[in-house]
Amino acid sequence: MKGLRLEPAGPPELPLFSFDVVEMLERLRVEMGVAEVGPVTLTMRPETTLAFIRTRKGLRGGDIHLHSLLNRPDTPKQVIEHVLRHELIHLLVPPREVDGKHTMHPPEFWEHERRLVPWAGLSWGWIAFALHEVIRRDEEAECIHVKRGWKRLFRRALPGWALVEEMPLDPGANLDSMDGLIDRAKVAAPGGP
Repeated sequence: MKGLRLEPAGPPELPLFSFDVVEMLERLRVEMGVAEVGPVTLTMRPETTLAFIRTRKGLRGGDIHLHSLLNRPDTPKQVIEHVLRHELIHLLVPPREVDGKHTMHPPEFWEHERRLVPWAGLSWGWIAFALHEVIRRDEEAECIHVKRGWKRLFRRALPGWALVEEMPLDPGANLDSMDGLIDRAKVAAPGGP
């Protein structure tokens, strides 16, 4: 995959969340029926993308990687749960060809996300609003890249979940709405675009 760094950018980090992310991951594995697929590990470190799951041919399970940008006590629990569920869905719905193009997120992937993460649109909205300065959606690679300079966001608190609950967002929206959300966030942010 173009632009995907296979080697980690730094040592793994300890979770800084205000909740037990390891317990959350284990609960989600069981709840989503992924436990039978194999073990899943969680690593947080600076990567090129916001999150991804790495699977290896011939091995069961996978390794979820969250970017250090999300590893903060003020990242809402709902956002992390959404991201973990999103990555776990990859173990349930494999990539396939759609209209002649290989895709990591075929239509049935988004159907699973709508069913398993009914607040996904709010979560995508929070990601767009809170992180728009340091993320960029890559439609071709089907991911969200984290730009250089992302550490500057650690100088201020991130908005809480209540912010997106008050916004006119579609809770069932998916990543396809991300570009529009980022554009709206830039306009709504202090200082404008």
